[in-house]
Amino acid sequence: FVAKVKIDKPATWQQMFDDAWRTMKYRFYDPNMHGYDWDAMRARYQPLVEFVGDRQELLNIINEMIGELNASHTGAAPPPGGREGAVQTQHPGIEFTADEASGRYRVAHVYENGPADKDWVKVRVGDYLLAVDGRPVTARDNLWKYMHNQRLNRAMTLKLNDRPSEDGAWEARIEPVSTAQYATLRYERWVKERREMVDRLSGGRIGYLHIRAMDQTSLRKFEKELREFRNKPALIIDQRWNGGGNIEQQLLAILVQREYQIWQPRGTEPTERPFAGYFGRKIVLQNWRSASNAEMFPAGFRALGLGKTLGTTTMGAVIGTGSYSLIDGSTVRTPGVGVYLADAKRTNMENLGVKPDIEVENTPEDNLNGKDRQLEAAVAELLKELGAK
Repeated sequence: FVAKVKIDKPATWQQMFDDAWRTMKYRFYDPNMHGYDWDAMRARYQPLVEFVGDRQELLNIINEMIGELNASHTGAAPPPGGREGAVQTQHPGIEFTADEASGRYRVAHVYENGPADKDWVKVRVGDYLLAVDGRPVTARDNLWKYMHNQRLNRAMTLKLNDRPSEDGAWEARIEPVSTAQYATLRYERWVKERREMVDRLSGGRIGYLHIRAMDQTSLRKFEKELREFRNKPALIIDQRWNGGGNIEQQLLAILVQREYQIWQPRGTEPTERPFAGYFGRKIVLQNWRSASNAEMFPAGFRALGLGKTLGTTTMGAVIGTGSYSLIDGSTVRTPGVGVYLADAKRTNMENLGVKPDIEVENTPEDNLNGKDRQLEAAVAELLKELGAK
């Protein structure tokens, strides 16, 4: 049985445009549309739909129109799903650096718990990379064009040596990971380095944890690490580079607790009650990429008097958003919930940005040199508070 359907693309695109415009008109959190005449916006952009050639051009027009609102958490996007057969980079869990003297790539770092961090994989920092899957590689080559998902075998074969020659070379078979998994390996290394830095600078007196996202996985990790650091007199809560989610209530409900009893079993360490709380000095790190719920958190942290915030002003992108599906499966993000400070002015947090109590910025030079000026300042501030206690 075969059914044929003729789709009138121009009519479909016109309907999708009207639907997107209408959805924003009746779902946007601010009925005044941030002060813009939404009917006038339709009159300005609707005539362009006649000249649309494909779906992406239509979505571009819709996004131009929605952009007039100057609001975050918005935008039209095509249906989910990647292109079939698309080339995707895969990663062996190794960082390589070009060695000018030898004209080869050398191993600069092997990621802990990564695909190359196995007993049966022979690789060390300083080794030379000679070939990938049988193809010779030099430092003049774009290394990543050899590392993709188009190979016949799932495993990647690297030819390595402790010298830049074939004599004594060996092959290592590694099952590479996706870009998302590689990002997690890099993230875990970043966190570990900062925790070690805090331990070194504070003499082990200050704990450090990072909240990667405002999701349930990060909440469970936060609870676990808070218990690990409960006996330290001070704690750095780092939520830089956090794009948001919706757990700030749970985080603040934990941190706002106050010690009311101490249990002292015979022969063991005392335990403060409530057990899930943390009662030492605290400071929150934030930056320009702390967004959405990761802005509500430091704002609430300050409003509840839990401690100071340090870093740079946050993104200023705070709205509760949802999604609406168009006729072809494309979606329009529809922010329907405004977020306001509980102050006398009831300040709208959208396009505001949460200013830190202590302004410290990491410069591009700091990033290149591996220096974290914000973290150093946070340690110094907490040590000062501990000294005055």
